[in-house]
Amino acid sequence: MVSGWLALVAVLALVMVGIATRSRSRAQVAQPTGKPVAQAATNSPAAAIAPTNVTAATVAPRTVTTNLSFQLRPFGVTRTSETCEWTGEDGKDTNVIRRLAHNELEYQRMVEENNRIQRRQLVYRKDTAAAVMQRARFTGERVTQLTLPGFDGQELQFVVQRADLEASKQVGTFAGHLAGRPDSLVTLAYKFGREAFTVMSPDDAIYLQGHPRESGEIILTSFDPSTYQPVPGGEPIRAN
Repeated sequence: MVSGWLALVAVLALVMVGIATRSRSRAQVAQPTGKPVAQAATNSPAAAIAPTNVTAATVAPRTVTTNLSFQLRPFGVTRTSETCEWTGEDGKDTNVIRRLAHNELEYQRMVEENNRIQRRQLVYRKDTAAAVMQRARFTGERVTQLTLPGFDGQELQFVVQRADLEASKQVGTFAGHLAGRPDSLVTLAYKFGREAFTVMSPDDAIYLQGHPRESGEIILTSFDPSTYQPVPGGEPIRAN
């Protein structure tokens, strides 16, 4: 059973996306819609740990770019699927971080984060949650599953249990679990092409966070819950 500490991480993971990005950009973030994040079904083991205070506004800050060498899709593609493209660069390398970062504050944040994560990789999204929802809007099809990227070409099937969507379907939040893993937890928030997500599956030792870089670009990180500290100076997460 996933512990209460993982519940805290589920909340912090997406909240910190907004906090860290607001800090790096020194720009005002769009005001939240006031709607709570989607919660997992109450009869699911994930229900007790579904976050309740994350909105899609956390993934859509107005980013200030002062890095003169910054560019969209900065790295070549080494692996591809129907939904994603993976780059091959080591995202913990400081030279790579320099090319990932919009500005000096973001660069410093990622360098500091290196000590708290296992890996970092840039992934391009060929089919974002917003694109999936737009197709569903016009076809009337109900979306019950989404595909999220893991590392190095891995894909994770996300079973959607609850959704909180704006009428346009361009903004929303989802919660659920990995297919075949009812004790796991997945949360996703999106606004247009920008996405942030958390995946925690103790049975598979999968602990991932996806951070939005630009529309259709995700900075994927992994962490060890026994040593990871969501906030510098905090305590490790207990996974048992």
